[in-house]
Amino acid sequence: MPKGQRPPSKTALFDAAKAWDLGAVQALVEVSPQLVQATDPRGRTALHLACAAKPGSGMLADPHGIETVTALLAAGAGLEVAVPMDEDEEDFRATPLWYAVARGENLPLVQFLLKRGADASYSLWAAVWRDDEMLCRHLLKSQPKLNLRAHGETPIFYAARLQRLKTLDLLIEAGADPTIPDRQGRDAVDIAQARRLPRDLIGRLANLKRRIQDPSADRPAVNPGRPKGA
Repeated sequence: MPKGQRPPSKTALFDAAKAWDLGAVQALVEVSPQLVQATDPRGRTALHLACAAKPGSGMLADPHGIETVTALLAAGAGLEVAVPMDEDEEDFRATPLWYAVARGENLPLVQFLLKRGADASYSLWAAVWRDDEMLCRHLLKSQPKLNLRAHGETPIFYAARLQRLKTLDLLIEAGADPTIPDRQGRDAVDIAQARRLPRDLIGRLANLKRRIQDPSADRPAVNPGRPKGA
């Protein structure tokens, strides 16, 4: 940096990240690498802001933000850095992947982050909220933790309560635990019945509940064979 010139500001990097301005991002982090760790008043880094941008706004230079995100990661941005949240959020973490899912609604970027090893566990609630079957399938392929809780609710309970039937079906198929109660003591079967979900879904939830509570119920019966001499 030339003598007397002021160093780049974090605001400049945030603006470049939100606009997916790859050239500006690369130039800024080359001069001031520490900026990738800087946060805004809400605790978001440039990577969070880049992942939160939506494709197709017309002002974005990088079609899905992948090159911009790659540059930020190469400069040292943390893939799993989470924005500070209230204790009420429990297991939930607002990671860059969650921002790509919940704010950016950007499937190509989500796929890219998953390939880089991002933990999908904290993004399941967002996929359920949108009842996005394709997105949920991609998250589940990465084998996330299925039974975390946010506001007392696991993703499968959340799906049943909100009547998000496509993602509920996928969570049942993935083996999420329907027995974990919410803060009122209701499990996913209880809330599915209260919401009058389709009978087949309630039946599948009830069967999954039984299998989890009694794993031996899934074991094939042992055939003792014929007694000797019979």
